[in-house]
Amino acid sequence: MIGAGFGRTGTMSLKVALQELGAGPCLHSLDALSSDGTRVPVPDSQRFARVARIDWRQALAPFGSSVDWLGAGCYREMLEAWPDASVILTVRDPGAWYESCQATLHATTALLDDAARSDAIAAVLEAMDRTIWHGIFGGRFSDREYALHVFERHRREVLSFVPADRLLIYDASEGWEPLCELLEVPVPDTPFPHLNGRNAFWTRLGVSPAVAGAAVAAASAAGSGASRAERAGGPGRVGHANGATRGLGAGASAGAADARPVADNQVVPTIAGLTLAHPETSLTQAEVLTLLGLEHDEFALGVFGRCGVERRRLHLDQELLATTLQGRTAVVEEQLMALAIEAVEALNVDMREIGTIVSASLYSLGCPTISHRLIEHFEMDPSTDKYHLVGVGCASAVPLIRLAAPVLSDGTGRKALIIAAESMSGLLCASTTEDVRSKTVGSAIFGDGCAAMLLDGAASAAGPRVLDSRVHQIPDTLDAVRIDATADDSYLALIRELPYVAGEHLRGLVDAFLTHNGLTAHMIDHWLIHPGGKRIIECAQEALSLSDDDVSVSYDVLANHGNVGTPSIFYVLNETAAQRHPRRGQQGLVVTIGPGVSVGMMLLRW
Repeated sequence: MIGAGFGRTGTMSLKVALQELGAGPCLHSLDALSSDGTRVPVPDSQRFARVARIDWRQALAPFGSSVDWLGAGCYREMLEAWPDASVILTVRDPGAWYESCQATLHATTALLDDAARSDAIAAVLEAMDRTIWHGIFGGRFSDREYALHVFERHRREVLSFVPADRLLIYDASEGWEPLCELLEVPVPDTPFPHLNGRNAFWTRLGVSPAVAGAAVAAASAAGSGASRAERAGGPGRVGHANGATRGLGAGASAGAADARPVADNQVVPTIAGLTLAHPETSLTQAEVLTLLGLEHDEFALGVFGRCGVERRRLHLDQELLATTLQGRTAVVEEQLMALAIEAVEALNVDMREIGTIVSASLYSLGCPTISHRLIEHFEMDPSTDKYHLVGVGCASAVPLIRLAAPVLSDGTGRKALIIAAESMSGLLCASTTEDVRSKTVGSAIFGDGCAAMLLDGAASAAGPRVLDSRVHQIPDTLDAVRIDATADDSYLALIRELPYVAGEHLRGLVDAFLTHNGLTAHMIDHWLIHPGGKRIIECAQEALSLSDDDVSVSYDVLANHGNVGTPSIFYVLNETAAQRHPRRGQQGLVVTIGPGVSVGMMLLRW
């Protein structure tokens, strides 16, 4: 499939739609900006320009389709290489196309000097400047009438060159139907990916709204015919906002903004630090079965053996099991406090810089809270804000960050500290003859652990940016996850249908969240799925059409730590960093599932 339409005619939407329909991978010009190893780029000299004597079959061997400027400039040569290929000419109202192009692609010419700090991005923008603005448009794109003449001339040329029976003239507003008819495939039941609006375009490049606006104004004033020498140091140079470097070089990691319109002074939280702490004792499933008196229980042996957990950290011994839930409160809270101190110390942060502490745990029968105790332990400012969440469990990560982030915008430069601590040992009880099967299931997967996270609002902070977040509570699911406790017994009760209840709603929730941010699932580089249990991961994988590789980190965390409750997804984030080494500009989606049933979603950009 050859896309012959100019950029800003819906080519990003077409790329994602073709991939969804099975005609991918699809090459788009913006893929040249990707630094992850998952895309196989066309050689630098071939990215945008029509280059003579290219072996297109070799150059595009990894792809099933191509769209945007490459196809627009080289569709004739591509048709010679693939005589039976179909051509899709994306069209748009010429005036709307020009305004969109001027406010996005062409405005990047004003950032060329700042982009030079990043060799990869600078090379791509230089190629665009040379082959599109000075090649296709002859250095006259700022002449609106001339640019529209070139746009219309290209449309006529495609119509005259491509046989009518192999050409689809396509407006992205038409949605799935014309593409599905062309490819002879059924229409998907998912929303059509209307993508890459102006805010989303600048967000993908890591440019703040303030810098984007200045770039648009500068490019319009300078004109596309201005030389690099004229732009350097002149009115077209853009790269500083509020005293911080926010151009394509530093901005890609330090200035990424939400894809939705945001205020110029809005602070985007950065996860500047993440550490874990857990009990030294790592127990195998066989050892836990013995401790709980379930080593001869056939049902327990089956559940423990197929739940995806191999070993987990627990503060569990016979002495603890001999006490009631109430009787072990002081011991368990001291254990949680010790883990919290260990995790915070590993952050190596000056505690005087912390403006807010937000902590959470399922286990909190006593007081004072972890947040209160940490302020006392580290001799922090007594006026430091402190909050503690109870009962949010596995969905805690998103609300914790949402609650902690406001301190970053108060103008003081203070940071926020998040503590997610869990002691499932505090809820586990030895088996009895009256045990329900729900208790056995709950005993099979949960572990102890703690995560400490540092949020920083400074533009220079390193780490993934939290671009957006949302929590959705599924109606009529309050009994799906609950703590059942009596005077002598306690356990975390899970209904058997929990994975399916969550999976049934996930696709719609995730699609709506990504669409709100100008994205689709195809544009997520790293999936961070809650390791709630083997069936939870499987249902999420099926609902979101994820590969085994997409969820491998979640399976690893589940196998080696179990479901650690409140800090679980932080374990996945930590392991993703260790195993995947996310690259600058890549995006991740956090998906948590917890009591309620509540689904948390959080969009990250490294």
